[in-house]
Amino acid sequence: MRNRGEVLKISFSAFFADLGYQAAVVMFPLIFVIYLGAPMWLYGIAEAINYGLGSLMAFLGGLAGDRFGRWRVAVLGNAVIISVSFLGFARYWWQALLIFMVGWWFRNFRTPPRRAMLTEVTDPGERGEAFGLLHALDIAGAALSITYTAVLLFLRFPVEYLLLITAVPLVVSTLLIALVRAGRGANAGSISMAEFRRLGRALWLIVISTFFFGFSQYSFGFPVITTAEFTHEDYLAVITYGVFLAASSLFGYVFGKSRVNEYVGLSFLGYLLGVFASLGFALLSPLGVVGIYPAAFLLGVAVAATETFEPTIISKVAPEERMGLGMGLLSFGRSVGIFLANTVMGLLYQIHYSYAYYFAAASSLVSFLIVYLLLMRVMTNG
Repeated sequence: MRNRGEVLKISFSAFFADLGYQAAVVMFPLIFVIYLGAPMWLYGIAEAINYGLGSLMAFLGGLAGDRFGRWRVAVLGNAVIISVSFLGFARYWWQALLIFMVGWWFRNFRTPPRRAMLTEVTDPGERGEAFGLLHALDIAGAALSITYTAVLLFLRFPVEYLLLITAVPLVVSTLLIALVRAGRGANAGSISMAEFRRLGRALWLIVISTFFFGFSQYSFGFPVITTAEFTHEDYLAVITYGVFLAASSLFGYVFGKSRVNEYVGLSFLGYLLGVFASLGFALLSPLGVVGIYPAAFLLGVAVAATETFEPTIISKVAPEERMGLGMGLLSFGRSVGIFLANTVMGLLYQIHYSYAYYFAAASSLVSFLIVYLLLMRVMTNG
């Protein structure tokens, strides 16, 4: 790889970021619903706010990175994530929402410019491997975060101080991204409507398909809560997220190294597999961890495929000077879908947990059909 050192800095920055904030991600639903007693419909709205406004932040982060410099935007966004370290001190549901929301918004804000920085230091033929490595280390950090969270919960360690520990890896993550020699200059001015229209049909189809997949890539807080409800053990609920992340990390690396066609991988290994994962949660959750953990594993594989193949495709179809915008649109499409999904799933879950997962499975099937029937045809016709 041409600039392996720079790729490793970006990837390990992601590793340490997830080593920190993923503990807050998995604890937020438990704190919000189990500890503070908020109803499921309100949890759905809370996650819709997190992801919905996060989608706008991702889009703005991509635009800001292209105009003002990707390095500045990535460092700023990464630094503000540290707010989630204070989540354990919330005493009311609105406090928990506010603390987590700020960190999550800025996590989204820095993601598109960080991805664009990765394209700056790699050649097109290296990007599949680079994005696979980024995702693998990203999720490996998350898996370790879930491991220490589960162990400390099992040992009855105070939640306040458990989450406060996450500030350390978050600081390391920001220092690493600050050392990257890419994205230091402004790359483009304001975008015009004509440029929007010229972005290309393939790019827009990917954005549309990932919008629908967003309906199935719901906040993993739902399976975490499902596990807690069926097992009555918080640490087993946290391990569910660990199974998901471990599968996602492993297969992110595998997919990055593989020579699978990006469009085939995205449709079959990403979207279609997501259908079976959501059906697994709907049908097998009453079995406890025996049914829930395999479904979590499948969803992890599906997310690994999308996180590897989607940005790889975007990096090849988006104009170089608008790479931040392309990555921002990708995050925007996914997050808008997640915004709507969390609202709907919260309402459906309030009626019966299985209805929420059936909805997610149907939405993932729509994504699969879009990519398979439309995008594959576009690429075949050149």
